[in-house]
Amino acid sequence: MQLELGKEYPQPGEEALIEENIKMLLNSIQQNNPPGRHVAREPHPKTHGLVKAYFAVEKDIPLELKHGIFKEPKVYKSYIRFSNGSPRPQQDSTGDIRGMAIKLIGVPGEKLLPLEKNTQDLFLNNHNVLPAGRTADYVALFRAGFAGKPMSYFFGWNPFAWKLKSLKVITDIRGKKTPSPIAVRYWSMVPYKLGPHAVKYSAKPTGEFSVQMPEPLTRTYLRKEMQKHLSEKDATFDFMVQLQKDPVKMPVEDSEVVWDEDASPFIKVATITIPKQNFDNDERDKLAESLSFNPWHSLPDHMPLGGINRVRKRAYDAMSKYRHERNGEPMMEPEEWQSV
Repeated sequence: MQLELGKEYPQPGEEALIEENIKMLLNSIQQNNPPGRHVAREPHPKTHGLVKAYFAVEKDIPLELKHGIFKEPKVYKSYIRFSNGSPRPQQDSTGDIRGMAIKLIGVPGEKLLPLEKNTQDLFLNNHNVLPAGRTADYVALFRAGFAGKPMSYFFGWNPFAWKLKSLKVITDIRGKKTPSPIAVRYWSMVPYKLGPHAVKYSAKPTGEFSVQMPEPLTRTYLRKEMQKHLSEKDATFDFMVQLQKDPVKMPVEDSEVVWDEDASPFIKVATITIPKQNFDNDERDKLAESLSFNPWHSLPDHMPLGGINRVRKRAYDAMSKYRHERNGEPMMEPEEWQSV
């Protein structure tokens, strides 16, 4: 089959896999949150901090990238939630994926989700690929984890079928050193539309940050280091996009494949500025819990692409609805920065 740039190619049986994934996730949430307990978000339940930020679209970007929020220069007020990825909150010194979820406020236009009118979400993590890139593998990894046998995903009876590449991704993620959430680079891991194109995102810190790990590594050192920096000065990132230029070597349907930056360099399209602020308080933490971050909170020009994103569409929606209903909190999208 001749693959085309920017096109999706769903796997057979994908709908059944999506349904299985939703059932596993909701069953896990219900088991871990008996009646009467506040339900934390899954995944990425541990928040290092919800910060206010400006997302400034650049003036001079290539014409082929001028779609959606990048169509014209504009500064969006935003919230950014930095987090740990483990489904169970753990100490920050434990190896884990780190998340950067960006919510732009005041984005006009019809969105992909019917109840979403005002925001655009952008999802990134501090690694460039997933350990399971196709829909069936992604769900199988969840299946093994929820069964309490995570290593069974990587090793089976047939040594020729062992997933050593996937295991290396996990090992690389857990081995990353993170001095502060605002001192490391992030990637979208999965592709998105940009008008007629397929792209991946990345955010690279550009401010003055220490690359040395702090001492001691307390349970919440990532929050403390970020608050220490933001109490004194701003933090900045370059936000960049990478164009898909080869549908085989840069696949949409396999997010375990690195898109070669030499073949298609990342191009800066916006500057993120996190101004000096105090986010380390109960009111901001409550706001962080009330907000929903979903890659499908999006303009059609930025539609998530590929099987992993199709799984996430249904899963994130189901988990968010369940969490807000159990906690008695209505789902909300900010119209403006709140005073907290």
